[in-house]
Amino acid sequence: MAPAHRTGDGGFTLVEALVALGLVASVVIGYIGIRTTALIDATYARNWRLAREIAEQKMSELQAGARETPPQSGDEIDLEDFKGFSYKIVLGESAVSEAEAEIGNAAAGDDTAATERVDWQRKRDDYRRASSRGLSAIEYEEQQAEDVNQRLAEKAPSATEFEQVAVVVMFPKLDADYPDQKDSLLIKARISTLAISGMTPEQAAAMAQSMGQAGGEGGANPAGGGSGGAGSANQGGR
Repeated sequence: MAPAHRTGDGGFTLVEALVALGLVASVVIGYIGIRTTALIDATYARNWRLAREIAEQKMSELQAGARETPPQSGDEIDLEDFKGFSYKIVLGESAVSEAEAEIGNAAAGDDTAATERVDWQRKRDDYRRASSRGLSAIEYEEQQAEDVNQRLAEKAPSATEFEQVAVVVMFPKLDADYPDQKDSLLIKARISTLAISGMTPEQAAAMAQSMGQAGGEGGANPAGGGSGGAGSANQGGR
């Protein structure tokens, strides 16, 4: 068989054609890789932005007292409009601290040192809260172990009594290590029991009177003080 050779100046040998195809393929593959990475980054940013918007909306509803009934602490609720997204409302300092620790541990993954730091931080915060109330660590744990919903039901809501509240939004993790792994975003605030209950001040006062309790409506801002941001919210990153 005669070797492949140029036919005049206008043709290519088989080898040259293969090299050209290889170059084109490498360029196309590289371009596809860039587009794929950009798409992943855009989806990641969109998920976190959407999670924050959902969390802030749910927190605003709580602060405004827009719910007809108090939320059940820790109940996870799926969001039908956003596939794979769900949220839960957490009531009480201890439950919020535990939710933060869970998110921190999930973000730490197999990093034992990071997990230990999260646990240490949680214990230190609990100790500080107990000391500020003149309680021992055991007394504080027993107090926080009480069911928050039951505590709220046993006393008329007030605009001057507050509970720590967190909204946690869960959504699909893009670079998941196992099926159905989720990322989580948490924001928290101190909200009055009146706002949490969804009652009007008049309803709270009537409830307090029927239960033989003083006050009931108070005079403070029902929404309380909010917190959150990058430190408490964006836990459990990529």
